[in-house]
Amino acid sequence: MEARRQTVGLYNEEEDTVSYDIVIKNGLVVDGSGGAPYRADVAIHEDRIAAVGKITDLATRTIDAEGHIVTPGFVDIHTHLDAQISWDPMASSSCWHGVTSVVMGNCGVTFALATRRIVSTWPT
Repeated sequence: MEARRQTVGLYNEEEDTVSYDIVIKNGLVVDGSGGAPYRADVAIHEDRIAAVGKITDLATRTIDAEGHIVTPGFVDIHTHLDAQISWDPMASSSCWHGVTSVVMGNCGVTFALATRRIVSTWPT
């Protein structure tokens, strides 16, 4: 019981109701801390990781990650999304690969959208 109180879950033991939105079971967790990977379940409630460990509470959806690595996401520190972000605000090509955060402008080619009127005022 103590472990349940230390998490964000919504488990109602008397009614046996759902505790989490998603539980990812049996995965090899790489948490980004620099520590060794470890086998664990990951519970998600709304848009947050609510618990990591042996999750026994119910979830709306359960994903079996046996044989897979589970991570909180990746930061891509060298992208060329500077132009793409203006027509693709989801940066689709990156998020398809698990990237959750990107750094842009590090090649000196950052784009600034401007009208012709603004550009005409720039020195030549």
